[in-house]
Amino acid sequence: MWIRNILLAIIGLSAGGVIAGAYVAFIASLGIYTRLEAWANSGKRILTTETIILLGTTVGNVITLYNVAIPVGTIGLAVCGLFFGIFTGCLAAALSDVVKLFPILCRRIGLRRGLPYIIASVGLGKAVGNWVQYFLLLK
Repeated sequence: MWIRNILLAIIGLSAGGVIAGAYVAFIASLGIYTRLEAWANSGKRILTTETIILLGTTVGNVITLYNVAIPVGTIGLAVCGLFFGIFTGCLAAALSDVVKLFPILCRRIGLRRGLPYIIASVGLGKAVGNWVQYFLLLK
């Protein structure tokens, strides 16, 4: 039985490492790291940032694979949700900036003014949608 557990651990860590490596390579190939580093003004620590993202992705895969419950309570869940939301928002903003999403959209629909309001509306809609999902639909 212990051989099976060791093999599962090796397979899980290997799969997590492969997925994490592919994720980091995808983000790096789009130039999102350099954009985030430019926004954060911390270009000297890009290797540290990549390592942290790689380790976080691997740990997340292991936690998902083995269905590990982490007892952090309601406050911990709120803090984790805040950090996950900040990361997702930064990643989406950097990705849309890299692929020039909003300038292309504005040119296609002929929008000349009001882009900040559209961006704020997208963020507000995302926040309201998440709030409705978590507090009203998951009861």
